[in-house]
Amino acid sequence: EQETVTGLFSKDCILPCTFPPGDDEVIYWKKGDKNVHSYYYQMDQLERQDPNYRHRTHLFYQNISHGNASLKLSNLTVTDEGSYNCYVGTQQTKTEVEVTLRVRVCSYYALEYQKTDTERTLKCYAFLTYPAPRISWAQGNTSTQETGREDTRDGVLYSVRSDQNIMNTADPYYCHIHLPHEEWTGEWKMQDELSTVGGSSIVIPCEYSSNTANTEGFSVVWTLTRNAVISVLASFNGTSHSYQPRVEINQSDFSLILVDITPNDSGEYLCNISTPHNTKLTVRTLQV
Repeated sequence: EQETVTGLFSKDCILPCTFPPGDDEVIYWKKGDKNVHSYYYQMDQLERQDPNYRHRTHLFYQNISHGNASLKLSNLTVTDEGSYNCYVGTQQTKTEVEVTLRVRVCSYYALEYQKTDTERTLKCYAFLTYPAPRISWAQGNTSTQETGREDTRDGVLYSVRSDQNIMNTADPYYCHIHLPHEEWTGEWKMQDELSTVGGSSIVIPCEYSSNTANTEGFSVVWTLTRNAVISVLASFNGTSHSYQPRVEINQSDFSLILVDITPNDSGEYLCNISTPHNTKLTVRTLQV
């Protein structure tokens, strides 16, 4: 028999193994030539257990007599991935079960935009991945090199920050994060400048695709950058919240509604639309 189990990094999981109930059970769990867990004479026999599994394995002792030799493996790590063999011998039968374990890491990603008086920068983040991610950048249709980078390790997991200076605001910029089982994309784009007069109202649109809005983990955040100070204006993640007076998000298209405008409302408005697999940053300058 063959089964596949997916567990979460640092959590517990159960490797299933059942057998026809019998007398004098002998249970061996192995991974290749490593002894993961042994049980006979009605008790655990762990003298030869591989040190990587010390204090992390557990059988369901009350259920062994009913034909259950499943193994609970605690505090999963990426090196636990692979193929496990469960052997059970009784006076009556012999049973072998193969279980493939995959360990999933809950990684997350972000694209951040920063503006100073002299330059605009994008920072692309991959947090807590395994293995190390590959990060690539494109300006329009042309691939481009990162302009800065920082790598850190947390045990076996990797975190990377990759920077890109924005040279031409007419082009969109893309950050692609590549991992064996996952791809993530961040996009930055500057739209045409808007202008209005004091006392009026304005709607600042935000680009998004309608199928994105139905994704689990969908969120929208509007911020304003003015004189190098960033203010969070409003957000939406199933319900909308306003953090400043005179602003609200239109829940049908996630545009920003701004009323009773004053000259202090001038600045760069950033709409961040994110799902677990991508982030889209749209920037518009408002001149009052």
